[in-house]
Amino acid sequence: MAMTRAAETRVLSEAQRALVAPSHYPELAALPPDEVVLLATRLREEHDRLRGTVRDARRAKRGKAEAQGGPNEEHAAMKKQILAAALKRVARRMEINRG
Repeated sequence: MAMTRAAETRVLSEAQRALVAPSHYPELAALPPDEVVLLATRLREEHDRLRGTVRDARRAKRGKAEAQGGPNEEHAAMKKQILAAALKRVARRMEINRG
């Protein structure tokens, strides 16, 4: 299910909002190709960090690890989903640049 920008604003932190904002059109179309690649790298790093957070929260929920005290699993999973959608938009833009 797609998330609106307003929903993204409610879920993401200020730094994450600043990271995701250029991945929306028309801002994405205006970025030069080298900045699109840099944006993809930064989005991927943040997505990977959140993937680890979600994994750790699920392990703690099952009792296989100590709880680390970060965002709860559902909140972190929503953030990860937003970043995945942003990364998908950027990857599609990169494909257009190659083609």
